Amino acid sequence: MLLDTLTSFLTDTWLFWVLLSVGGLLFWKARSSQYFHYILNRYILALITLLLVSGIVFSLMEVLPGDCAEKIMAYKNTQGESISQADIDAERVRLGLDQPMPVRWLSWVSELTLNGDLGYSCAKRQSVNLALGDRFWMSFWFCIAGLFFAYLIAVPFGILSAFVINQPWRDHNPHNSKLQRGVNTLGLTSNKLLDLLLRMVSYLGLALPNFLLALTIILLFVFAGESAPVGLFSDQWKSEPWFGDAGFQTGKLTDFLAHIWLPIFVIGWAATALQQQTVRALVVDESNKLYVEAARARGVSGVALWVKYPVRHSISPLFNSVGFDFQRVFNDLPIVAVVIGLTDAAALLIEALALTNDQELAAAILFLVALVVISMNFITDSVLAAIDPRVRKSVLAGGQ
Repeated sequence: MLLDTLTSFLTDTWLFWVLLSVGGLLFWKARSSQYFHYILNRYILALITLLLVSGIVFSLMEVLPGDCAEKIMAYKNTQGESISQADIDAERVRLGLDQPMPVRWLSWVSELTLNGDLGYSCAKRQSVNLALGDRFWMSFWFCIAGLFFAYLIAVPFGILSAFVINQPWRDHNPHNSKLQRGVNTLGLTSNKLLDLLLRMVSYLGLALPNFLLALTIILLFVFAGESAPVGLFSDQWKSEPWFGDAGFQTGKLTDFLAHIWLPIFVIGWAATALQQQTVRALVVDESNKLYVEAARARGVSGVALWVKYPVRHSISPLFNSVGFDFQRVFNDLPIVAVVIGLTDAAALLIEALALTNDQELAAAILFLVALVVISMNFITDSVLAAIDPRVRKSVLAGGQ
């Protein structure tokens, strides 16, 4: 009996023990390592930041009109029950809403930390964990795919843009033959035109809202007489299982891929434009530093010079901004989700804030987004401190 009780307690409070175990392991490692001392400090700072974020989110949701008791009683009233103010007050007592806001916040944080419980959704009349289901993971992978698409396009073309920014349109080297100058001029002109095209596209990406891009693509499909790729599946495959009598249904996978590209492309559009400008600026800035000039003086030139020096040293700041890029992409996702007809956590956030006034559900989604951003920043800081000599040197110097 005691063993069952202990097992149940450990199972219900798994999140707390995971956080405690990670902190304990880092503390043990930090006794003999300046690197792990830095990681432990970052871990503690991340937990404190999450605590502050939870307080801010909970406080903002509290200022919205109405509470859970009123919503539950209003729903019962629509079912024909006669509701009085005494019934609403009794419901507030049952839900603990009669307690001061700091007490309720501490209770919410305790349930979240110990049990991973995100609270109760009054509008959905079920726990937030059940209301969210897999929707948050759907939004998470949308954002990750959008960022992957953005980096896949922005990094190489941002480097190319920085590489050709100071190059001429034509080869005027008198030591080259006329044929060689013509071939070189063709390559230089092609690179400059490609750079101009990419910069125009990036400016357009920064100026054109994502939801307008989504509407434009949908209208193009409509004008072409084709079915617009809204949602995740067409009506034919929406209710079909992934595995049928004949096994895995490749038709549903094909239909899914024919729809999933649209949200990934749309939410990655602005991120691509911004990252391309960022990569270009970082590489240009690094290429003008003295160590690059010293490398040129030693005879290093061409692609080898750029890859070994300015490009290599420009990647670290970009890698360190992944968490903030995720937040920026998620900020664009709610309105895009409404336009495209998705049912992920972003669309649920719009519903909770604008339609149902479900403070508990909205607070949970906002907190989860903050959790992902802070976790990504913690991971990138840890990785950079391990692999980047400049960051590692500053970490070791700070630990002395």
